[in-house]
Amino acid sequence: MILAGRTLVIGSGGAGQRIVSMIPGERNIAVVTINTGDHGSTISMADGSGVDGCRGDMNLGWALANDYKGEISRSLSGYANIIVTAGLGGGTGSGTIPVIEECAKDIGARLISVVSIPMPFEGVRRDNAMSQMKKIIQISDRTIIFDIGKMPQRGGGSLTINEAISLADEMMKEAIVRICEMLDGPFFSTLSERVYTIAFRSSKDPVKGVLAAMDEHLFDADPNYGKIIVTSDAKISRADKEAISKTIGDKTGIIPEIVSGNHGDDHRVLLFIPISYLSLLS
Repeated sequence: MILAGRTLVIGSGGAGQRIVSMIPGERNIAVVTINTGDHGSTISMADGSGVDGCRGDMNLGWALANDYKGEISRSLSGYANIIVTAGLGGGTGSGTIPVIEECAKDIGARLISVVSIPMPFEGVRRDNAMSQMKKIIQISDRTIIFDIGKMPQRGGGSLTINEAISLADEMMKEAIVRICEMLDGPFFSTLSERVYTIAFRSSKDPVKGVLAAMDEHLFDADPNYGKIIVTSDAKISRADKEAISKTIGDKTGIIPEIVSGNHGDDHRVLLFIPISYLSLLS
């Protein structure tokens, strides 16, 4: 039985487990983690077997997830929406998402994938991620893609690799929290495209925050492709909404959708920027 409006977040693999651990407890978001080996996850595949991680082997991740499919299915039971987050290019995260999709489909739930692409210097791992991404897009109702390789360019190229990864985790966590809140309303008609990337800035002034976020290039996205969704933790005034609409409208020719929150005064502005998924599948 599906309970309408209920959402489960699954952190799969090391990156996914790390990201969901950052979700604030006061948001009351249901979370499950899946990992390979004894990593304190909700579902520890091959726990006690001596297997520690999938060593970048997606096929091993898929095989293990199939072995644990019953347990995964039980964890999804009763939820209408499943959000899965993982770092692509490895074994556990990439391998489990297709199995999670099958389990979600069996219960009639919608699947939203929030995934990251590793840095260029990771070579084969990044190539694998780009290939895996095509499959993820095809099986997911919505896909949010984040390219960690773009992060060191943020702030004029002043970030170290560790700082870039930490900030990427924070941004993906923010995206998941916003999606959970938006799923209480008309999420799929608001994010009407299949694939998005994200940009994020924190500012006391939401208009400045949006401008700063718009200047980031965190994936090869065309801002003229479709409607940008602007979200903020704090409430955005009518005047600021009009200024944001004009700013983005002048830049892209398309008036954005603005989703305003009620959490404090600091505008943690996160943009969902649509990507043409057909170009990604070619």
